[in-house]
Amino acid sequence: MTDTAPVKQALEAGDADALRALVAADPALRDADVRFGPDDRHAVPPLHYACDLVFREVVSQEQGLALAEVLLAAGVDADRVYAKSGDTFLIAAASLGAEGIGLRLLEHGVDIHGRGLFGATALHWAAFMGADRLAGALAAAGGELELRDVQHECTPLEWALHAWTDGTNGSREGVPRAARALVARGARVPADAAAQLAGEDDGPMREALGLPG
Repeated sequence: MTDTAPVKQALEAGDADALRALVAADPALRDADVRFGPDDRHAVPPLHYACDLVFREVVSQEQGLALAEVLLAAGVDADRVYAKSGDTFLIAAASLGAEGIGLRLLEHGVDIHGRGLFGATALHWAAFMGADRLAGALAAAGGELELRDVQHECTPLEWALHAWTDGTNGSREGVPRAARALVARGARVPADAAAQLAGEDDGPMREALGLPG
């Protein structure tokens, strides 16, 4: 069994140089699952773990991107579907708010239309997490604006609306910016959006959707 403890340590330290040395010495480490959580019950590829560390603020966005660059340069299959849910690294980056990694994967030419957990795309997750730069880039690259997930039957813009009204694990202030980016690309504003945004604090989202103040 491959010992991935040194890789985990390098990732958690945000040490791109140490990670580079490890995968250079043993290229298989670029893909070998890192185990974590209670009793090490969770196992994900190193690139996913880098996204998770960004989400948990163990490493910064910049450190996460540097770690991802090492793994991609080492030959990680950026389009790999590695989870039973259908999740890809792009979906992981979007759902974990690792915006820099997500943007780099887009530059790498990954498939943006993959559907993972809940049948959601990376665009759904970027909108929900308030990752506005990534949401805008995905929409500009041809992300499907009106595609509905299979769990909630909602579009990416509706995911953003839900994130605003019910809470997000990402950037609340980024949610209206993500919504604005989708509307600018032609996303349809839900008919009941105005009713959902009747609160005094809902101004940023009403403005993003082009609704009366």
